[in-house]
Amino acid sequence: MTDPQDSRPPGILKRSWPLMLPIGLALIGGGVVLAWGIAGVLIGDPPIGDGRNPETYGVDLSDLRIDESALEAAGRPRDFLLPYDAPDVMPGSEVQAWNAAHSRKWQKEVVSGDRVVGIEINGQSRAYPLFIVDAHEIVLDEVGGVPIVLARSPLLDEVMIFERSIDQTTLDPGVSGLLDDLAQVMHDGEDSASLISAHDGRVIAGPRAGMRLRPVPGVSLVPWRDWLRAHPETSVVRREPESMRRYRRISYNRYLDGEDWIIMPRREPEDDGSPDARDRVVSVIGDDDQVLAIFPVGELRSAAVDDRVDLEIGAGRLLLQLVSNDRDVMVVEHDGQVIRPGFWIGVWSRDPEGASRALAAGRSILEDS
Repeated sequence: MTDPQDSRPPGILKRSWPLMLPIGLALIGGGVVLAWGIAGVLIGDPPIGDGRNPETYGVDLSDLRIDESALEAAGRPRDFLLPYDAPDVMPGSEVQAWNAAHSRKWQKEVVSGDRVVGIEINGQSRAYPLFIVDAHEIVLDEVGGVPIVLARSPLLDEVMIFERSIDQTTLDPGVSGLLDDLAQVMHDGEDSASLISAHDGRVIAGPRAGMRLRPVPGVSLVPWRDWLRAHPETSVVRREPESMRRYRRISYNRYLDGEDWIIMPRREPEDDGSPDARDRVVSVIGDDDQVLAIFPVGELRSAAVDDRVDLEIGAGRLLLQLVSNDRDVMVVEHDGQVIRPGFWIGVWSRDPEGASRALAAGRSILEDS
């Protein structure tokens, strides 16, 4: 992974460009789209999407299921980033020996402090290093016999995993180049594309509008050392050889540690006792896809006993473990609850009243725990 001090987010030229606010991103993103468009004329494969107007992305938006103001272009065309399909993996127990035998930083696989997305399905556990995920934003895989799509929204530090079968069809989603309140929007891979919000799996436009991908419960976003300690049998995804340059160039670390937005949210919460826009929270989602409770990570840490927080949410139990950084928590046990880590703004901006109610519910649960 690139040194955070020298890293640049996707769409920004590396040389001397700092992290930029929307104007700079739009200008540079537009330049990338223009260059791709010229190349498309030469090779007969023009891009879909001009980097600015959602209407240019080849999707019927007449039945859009979210606020029109929430949908925006991310400054790049459809499929600007390609999913990592059927990733190569290695046993987690072999990573340390591999890294010790390869002294150069770029030769190493995941290291102890790297954040990973961890999941266990039907007894099989797997970890996805975030520096790999961020360079693709979508990973298509099969774990425990279940075809899944891992969807990453780096502007919100969100991650979700969904079963990728819908309407009895296994989808091959791709990066649409659009955002839903800063969350990534996927397309479903079909010629008559539908749009799927990575925030909750809802199909928000196109022929499949109103359907939903089923989220996978128990997802964790934690440092590798913590995941491996809790899941010694885990496998871990390795880098795609064709994407090595991209892994070295793309890092959101400085953005996630800072205060500036690459793209501004359409609205921000007031100072009313709720978390700050970029505070990390854990949302717990029920069977009916409603957010049952929201827990600020800082408040979870304060409530922990022996580094664990044991929560009763409705009729179910959720056991969380503190980890070796201060931004994440790990799922230890769950009763089928879907967990979504991310910025407070990611849940608040789309439904301020609902997010505030779920936050109050979470704080009440913490008081009773």
